[in-house]
This record gives sequence, C-alpha cells and structure tokens, in this order.
Amino acid sequence: MKNERRIKVDFPNVDLTTDDISTEYIRAGKSIIEEGRMKSLDDFLNRLDEYNHLQYRLMDKTKALCKSMENMVDNDFVVVNGLSSFFDEIDRITERMDTMTYFVPRDEVLQVLEDYLSLHQRLFNKPMFFVESGYDNMQKYEL
Repeated sequence: MKNERRIKVDFPNVDLTTDDISTEYIRAGKSIIEEGRMKSLDDFLNRLDEYNHLQYRLMDKTKALCKSMENMVDNDFVVVNGLSSFFDEIDRITERMDTMTYFVPRDEVLQVLEDYLSLHQRLFNKPMFFVESGYDNMQKYEL
C-alpha cells in the first residue's frame, strides 16, 4: 500500500466513508499529518475521497480518448477536431492529482494511461489536420 512514502488509492468508484478506510490508510494519513503535509485526519480523508473520484474520472476520460484514437491508428493522418476538449479535461484532472503527491492511482488507471501513451506515440508521428468543414465525418471517430 505504501510506496516511497506514497499511498496507493485502491478503492471502488464510490463515495468513501470511514468504514471503507482500513487502519493502514489511517496510519498512513497520521504519518502524513505528522510530516506536516496535511493539517488533520479529516483533511486526509477528504483528499483521499477526492483523489479516488479523480482517478476514476481520469480513467473514463482517457478510455474515451483512446477509443477515438484507436479509430485513427490505421489512417495516414490524424484529424484532431474535438480532441482538445479531451486533452484539456485530462490535463485538469492530472494537474489536480499531481498536487496530491502523497497518493498514487490504482493499477487499472496506470494501465489505461500506458495504453494512451502508446497510442499517442503511434498517432502523433503522423501528419495532423484540423478540419473546419465536414464535421459529419467526425462521427465515425466517436468524437
């Protein structure tokens, strides 16, 4: 659970209650409080719950982006209409998660991010276009 003073947030996608949180997490939270990185146990529990929700939002948004990207892998070029909103949302989520340096996401989230990075590398080595007309054609990319 603890890795280099970081706590893996490994809960289902639910609102966390104190009953859901094991003593291991509570001990880790107390350690973080003692180090001065948080003010109280309530603050720790609120951040834990927020991080848990953020990691699932990140996973859902990244999966949707991957699905769109997979539809373009065999193309000779990449059409980027509509992708910027995905990238912006993913950036906002990851920036917030990055401020919580004491947590790491669950393995499923890391796998989705790994898949995304692989697709990103394969796609963005191709020519990119932003198409202003012909938005009807974008539907086949599920954007």
